[in-house]
Amino acid sequence: MISKKMGVVAGIALIGFAISLFVYQKPTESESIDRVLSPTSSQNPYLQEYSLPDDVEPNGLIVDKTGTVWVTSSTSGILYSFDQKSKQLKSYDIKNGNSQYSNPGQNTTMVWTVVQDKDGMIWFSPLGTRSIWRFDPMNDTFYSIYSKTGSAFQMKADANTGDVWFTTLSGDTLCVIEKNPNVQTGYKITAFNLGNGTAPAGLYLKNNSVWVTEITTQKIIEFNIDRENGIVTGITKIREIPADNQTKLSSPTDLLVNDNSMWLTEHDTSFLTEYNFRNDHIVRYPTSQNAYHATTLPFWIRGINDGKDLWFNEHEGNKLAYFDTVNKTMVEYNIPSRPKDGYLTYPLNIATDPNDNMILWFSEWNTNKIAKIDGHVQIPFSISADTNKVVLSPDASKDVSVNLKINGQSPYNENRVFLNASSSMVSNAGFENIDVKLVPNALDLSSSHDAQLFLRNYSAPPGNYTLGISVSDGIVTKTIFLDLIIPKS
Repeated sequence: MISKKMGVVAGIALIGFAISLFVYQKPTESESIDRVLSPTSSQNPYLQEYSLPDDVEPNGLIVDKTGTVWVTSSTSGILYSFDQKSKQLKSYDIKNGNSQYSNPGQNTTMVWTVVQDKDGMIWFSPLGTRSIWRFDPMNDTFYSIYSKTGSAFQMKADANTGDVWFTTLSGDTLCVIEKNPNVQTGYKITAFNLGNGTAPAGLYLKNNSVWVTEITTQKIIEFNIDRENGIVTGITKIREIPADNQTKLSSPTDLLVNDNSMWLTEHDTSFLTEYNFRNDHIVRYPTSQNAYHATTLPFWIRGINDGKDLWFNEHEGNKLAYFDTVNKTMVEYNIPSRPKDGYLTYPLNIATDPNDNMILWFSEWNTNKIAKIDGHVQIPFSISADTNKVVLSPDASKDVSVNLKINGQSPYNENRVFLNASSSMVSNAGFENIDVKLVPNALDLSSSHDAQLFLRNYSAPPGNYTLGISVSDGIVTKTIFLDLIIPKS
């Protein structure tokens, strides 16, 4: 899905370095239409889905400071707001004088990113255009700004300065929106060229640095933000990761930076990846494997608890994931819905609730729904192993075993859980030249809690990998991770 959409974006003509110009139109108040949504019926205790009334293909969304969910349509010029308490949905026609919301002949107005700035303004940008839009929820008014280097793929608002930063995937630029009383609109966009064909995607703001993922170059770049009298005057490259030519990333799409390490999604894989700043070491954590053996394509990251935990969406995994970066455990929540014409649901965008970061909202692009995960609901089972490291014997006649303990009583699915193994050896979280057996591969937790994982080496490539062992009741999945070491023969 992302490759398809990126292909659409990449088809737009690339534009070099530019300072974005502005179009000022008389702001237009938008009429809103109200209706009430009810959650779809589900036996899922963790997740609630809400069907939108029209075929809108929702993508970009945000939860604002009041707890209101804002979501955009990919098929029309409409912005929606959803009140979590009253379940009231409002729709607003996006218009601003003579400004055009979408390009003529374009059959989508897909928005990949929505943010709220320090002043409460909602910012977003439709795919394939050269416009950035701002919505004032206090008076239901839209404003548009011309962006010479293209539409925004990812946006982040600086909580301290009020600036809004964004990347242009096909425009190869990093841009900043600042207040400026000297222009009629009150805002100025400045664009910085990152180089032809770099395809900047995700960005992260920390202290006075802005970090950017470049999909084409497979690099992460840290820039210092140069300022004079509080105004951004430029960006200066501090470092790029990886610095050597030996380490390869695979379509790094989004990132989170804490004190000791950086976390990123490699979108061509099934991996959440940690890069350690102290030793330049990379560890990849695989998602659980699905029944279709599809690559899950982790996408956007939302950090919580001072970066100690994070949420991410699996673009083709039918799941949303919560990762504990301290204990190195992962919980995945299965999406109940499936599209009419396939078996993969696309949760394209995610947003945490500022008032409760254990609540995650996401859009289901191809099922026409928005949904909420309640991360407070306790997982009714746990899994542990008798070791944290597996060294695989080169002898193909010998198994290496791991003893597993699965505890807890599940009130769902007749107490039955299923076991799963994954690895960082191949991009879809499978194994290469290793025979993998879980005995048993399913347990009734009312009577049994023990299992074993058996691994046998059939000329597997030597190296250091990560082994994931998962337990699932079909609704939620818990994964622990072990080091998997395959020595040279």
